[in-house]
Amino acid sequence: MALKKFPGLIDIHVHLREPGATHKEDFLTGSRAAVAGGFTFIIDMPNNPFPTFSLKALKEKIALSKKAVCAVGFNFGTNGKNLSFFKAAFSHQRIFGLKVFLNHTTGDFLIGDPKVLETIFAAWESPKPIMVHAEGEKVTECIALAKKYGRRLHICHISQKEEVEMVRKAKKRKLKVTAGVTPHHLFLIDKDVEKLGPFAMMKPPLGTKRDQDALWQGLSEGTIDLVESDHAPHTKQEKLAEKPAFGVPNLETTLGLLFKAVHDNKISEKDVIRLLYTNPKKIFNIPEQKNTYIELDPAKPYLVGENGYQTKCGWSPFDKWQVYGKVESVTLHGKQIMNQCKIA
Repeated sequence: MALKKFPGLIDIHVHLREPGATHKEDFLTGSRAAVAGGFTFIIDMPNNPFPTFSLKALKEKIALSKKAVCAVGFNFGTNGKNLSFFKAAFSHQRIFGLKVFLNHTTGDFLIGDPKVLETIFAAWESPKPIMVHAEGEKVTECIALAKKYGRRLHICHISQKEEVEMVRKAKKRKLKVTAGVTPHHLFLIDKDVEKLGPFAMMKPPLGTKRDQDALWQGLSEGTIDLVESDHAPHTKQEKLAEKPAFGVPNLETTLGLLFKAVHDNKISEKDVIRLLYTNPKKIFNIPEQKNTYIELDPAKPYLVGENGYQTKCGWSPFDKWQVYGKVESVTLHGKQIMNQCKIA
């Protein structure tokens, strides 16, 4: 089959680890992984060792990102003590949302006090979404605050059947709520930890088959709006440590896994574009990338990792899986930056 042209894809949820943890990823290696996976626009998360909680930190991060080979946007972060920066932050053209952590993840940014959380929702007077790492009943809490303050809410990486139902109910009430799901929650379940060990450990953790089935149903019916990689690279040594780091890399595997789902008749090719381009672009108001596209054969099988990885961490929980649609060419703003699977 001849190569088909698709729009350059968008990933609204990546952790490129710079500044502060460049031994596992940086803007150059992470953006190369993005391009290899068909993504030409990515949005970096704020929970670095030096978090993006101030305009000074944002300015420094933007300067570091100049080495990236694709377009990079940013999410601002908060610990509830930086509300004075919000107006300047949500007016900044490189910021696309506010990230709030309500459950434990990499870094110490947990918002545990409901009153602090409410002050954050009240202060973020912006059409840009509040993105939350929220699990279980925390999802209900955020939906209630989004309704109270008229905020746009994006619930990241939902993983449980009950959370899908919470989002479904919120959408029926016409609230401004969207949701994303990760490839690892779509393709792995809790039993896979027995085989993969720490290489299948992340936050939120893998769910049951019941949860996974609910995620696929939510994806197909539109309750879940997009797929986000939650690319969270750690070194093999960090994963094999006595207290393993949580998170998995995903920029290079997301598209291939979704085309595997197309091959398995779970979703359509149009769904892939909707989940990785149309909806992310609309929800996060991402500017048009002119003359930007990728080329691939969506029916062509390949093995994950067969030619190594662009990500600095150098591994994947999907290593040696047969997936489909390897990206062969990427053009960004009219300039070809990948040709015959090789990045310039």
